[in-house]
Amino acid sequence: MQYRKDFTDALQFVWGEGFLSPGGPEEIAEMLRGHDLAGKRVLDVGSGLGGVDLLLAGRHGAAEVIGVDVEEPLVAAARELAARRGLADRVKFRLVEPGPLPFEAASFDVVFTKDAMVHIDDKPAMYKEVLRMLKPGGAFIASDWLWGKDAAASPVVKAWLEGGPLHFAFTTTDEAEKALRAAGFDRVAVVDRRQLVLDLCRAEIETLEGPARQRLAAIVGEEMATSRLKGTRGRLGALQSGDLIPSHLKGWKRR
Repeated sequence: MQYRKDFTDALQFVWGEGFLSPGGPEEIAEMLRGHDLAGKRVLDVGSGLGGVDLLLAGRHGAAEVIGVDVEEPLVAAARELAARRGLADRVKFRLVEPGPLPFEAASFDVVFTKDAMVHIDDKPAMYKEVLRMLKPGGAFIASDWLWGKDAAASPVVKAWLEGGPLHFAFTTTDEAEKALRAAGFDRVAVVDRRQLVLDLCRAEIETLEGPARQRLAAIVGEEMATSRLKGTRGRLGALQSGDLIPSHLKGWKRR
């Protein structure tokens, strides 16, 4: 299990309840720019603690949202949050195994994923699986942590990832675009969002270096609070060097 409770509590402390990556409601709205979810059936791949899914239904009008994740504690926490927010009738969560997902072909109007693809080793296979599950004309809306051509050998990246609790599987922006097209997606777009994440990362460091640090340490312990600050500084270095390229990815299934 990658996402222990003290770790997820630390992430939510900075990024908000139900979120395991930065950006919050504003980033979800930006990802959905030009898309109308009203009445749509949406699948969220890597739903985590469920904060994204509640926004997709509660703020953006999706008729039904199904979130899937591979970690049982995250699924349980997401279900509890949906019930507490009064959205359990429209937002469901399922525990799944890595690999092909247990849904019929052409089951969803939209497949959405926020910063979960970075944990998936075989991205081309997942893109094909997403296309299979989409209805004709359906949209794939994603954000992923991509990286530069030579980032695998970057000492900045190695310093950032060293000792961290998460398994990452990076790909370059060119590889992501080519894999989406090879899977069969139409109107593929990959948009660099590094500047936004840089700004969020700087704000996060300011928070973790300020008075809020004592509150975080009281919640998750001094060791985890220190680890979060170290990891955020490392992420900032990878963003500043140009090795880390957070991006939005979009593609459509042909009608």
